[in-house]
Amino acid sequence: MKRWTLFALLVAGLIVAILATGWHTVDPGEVVVVRRFGRVLNGSWKPGFHFGWPLGVDRLSRLRLDEVRQLDFGRIDPAGPLDEPGSGEFLTGDRNILRLSGIVQFRVADPVAFVLQTEDFKAVLTRVTDASLARSVAARPIDSALREGRSELAREVSVSLVNSVERLGLGIEILGVNLTDARPPVEVEPAFAEAQSALSDRDRQIHEARSLAGKLRPIARSSAENRLDLARSESFRKSALARSEADRFVRLLAEASRSRALTVQTLYRDALRDLLPKIQRKILLTPEEPVDLGVIGR
Repeated sequence: MKRWTLFALLVAGLIVAILATGWHTVDPGEVVVVRRFGRVLNGSWKPGFHFGWPLGVDRLSRLRLDEVRQLDFGRIDPAGPLDEPGSGEFLTGDRNILRLSGIVQFRVADPVAFVLQTEDFKAVLTRVTDASLARSVAARPIDSALREGRSELAREVSVSLVNSVERLGLGIEILGVNLTDARPPVEVEPAFAEAQSALSDRDRQIHEARSLAGKLRPIARSSAENRLDLARSESFRKSALARSEADRFVRLLAEASRSRALTVQTLYRDALRDLLPKIQRKILLTPEEPVDLGVIGR
């Protein structure tokens, strides 16, 4: 009897131990995709305690949805003997070769779709990234990719990569693409460095010229406004003087029509009064000279 009791206890303990292998804990921020005999169960396990088939019958794939993952793509160094020919090289729109490297940041969005992908997930994502990068690089010249167009190139690659990932159903969300380096092949890098230096000098000179223009433009505008004001003042002065002379001539014309002799005598005296102070000489005249000396006394 004792043997059967001991045997029953052993069997019960063994059953409990086997059943205990079916208990699993899912941590916060984590999900578990369960595959049983190769088939994915409906719904993934959320954080908490879950019971599955014991003895490892269920294959569990633990994923963190809040984890930001990254994939390095491209290369700057020349391809080695074990690398694919032309690895990391892309053809630009002006038929130059460009070497690029960067980082793709992503996170798991659909755990089931992510788990059902091929085991070599990084290789698939790398090829998709290279294809998106090749399309974007082929649409622009090399100078744009090397200089100010790099950020725009990264945005185009990110948009293209998002569409490709959704079409292939990789189960991930692309968070961003960052191009960390871009340079021409090593064989022609010195020539491109000189060209880039010349372009940088050109941009610097353009910037300095624009800065100088920004400083001189207000000065020139102020000088022009001052000249316009002086011209307006001179115009008003001459117009007023011309009107005064015209009025004087009209008055003289009216006086001449009434008494021509008196008007001529008045003009004669006015002319002498204006001219004699400028001569700065003494003039001796006899009483017989036809000059009216009375004007000098005036």
